[in-house]
Amino acid sequence: MSKKTEQIYKAISSLEDLQNQISIINQIAKGQGREDEQAHHLQNIEFEMAQQLKSLRFWISSLYSYNGKSTSRAKQAASKENGKKGGRPPKEITMMKKRREELDLLIEEAQREKIVTTDFEKEEKLIQEIAEYENEKEEITRKLQDWDKIKKSSALFAE
Repeated sequence: MSKKTEQIYKAISSLEDLQNQISIINQIAKGQGREDEQAHHLQNIEFEMAQQLKSLRFWISSLYSYNGKSTSRAKQAASKENGKKGGRPPKEITMMKKRREELDLLIEEAQREKIVTTDFEKEEKLIQEIAEYENEKEEITRKLQDWDKIKKSSALFAE
């Protein structure tokens, strides 16, 4: 989120807090049986603030609704080409690829530590860890290969 957007949301939040404070003051005034001109004036202010906040939220959301939409013909053409190649992979696939990279680093680090250690118990633990990491990595690799096959077969089927 940009700094400008953060400032806008902070301002909205501040206005909502003020509106809540006015509402509390109105409730206290009603509880005391005061229905004078000041209480009525506060009710009008509270109502007007609610309307303005609603309007502000609407305009902010409509202002940001256009972000990320492709408008140029070049972007639309590029998007179509990427779609023909399968488009963006699902988040699950992306997460598996990241985890596989993490596992590579963990395996490498554990193997380095295993070479250096002189403690037999620690070495056994490291051997177990490495085996677990490699098993997880193999499973992830298998799932990614299955997904690749599905993606390729659906791309061939689409043509």
